[in-house]
Amino acid sequence: MKNKEIFGLRKALDDVDYIKGKTFAFAVFKNKQMLDAEIEAINSIKKDPGENYVKYEQERTALCELHSEKDEDGKAILDYNPNGSQSFKILDLEKFNKEYTKLADKHKEMLDAIAENKKEFEDFLEKDADVNLKMISIDDLPEDVSASVLESIQYMID
Repeated sequence: MKNKEIFGLRKALDDVDYIKGKTFAFAVFKNKQMLDAEIEAINSIKKDPGENYVKYEQERTALCELHSEKDEDGKAILDYNPNGSQSFKILDLEKFNKEYTKLADKHKEMLDAIAENKKEFEDFLEKDADVNLKMISIDDLPEDVSASVLESIQYMID
């Protein structure tokens, strides 16, 4: 199991904790505890970008608002992206990009450090996890267990 898969397994355990059976319930309970501690440790690896990042984000947002299309009240128009996020509807992308490049150059050291930390974190997530799950036998699962349940908890089945 990779470090990134720990998050999915923890959610899967929440999804199957209704299944009855002393051995199964105990394994789910113990694995939740262990995974919670592991997730806390993984999340502690992330570095706080710091107050300079907040300043950069404020400047970036102001730049976006300045170059965005406005509604009849003079407020910036936002577009909805396919992933559910929002972005400013920029009028002159070429002019915006020139000014954004200057802003990024001004904060280059901080942005490079954030990018490096993100890469290190993503690399860590791809490494094999060092977790010792409480394993259960297939015989300890209920007779009517579904394939989707088995798939979601595959790492803890002997």
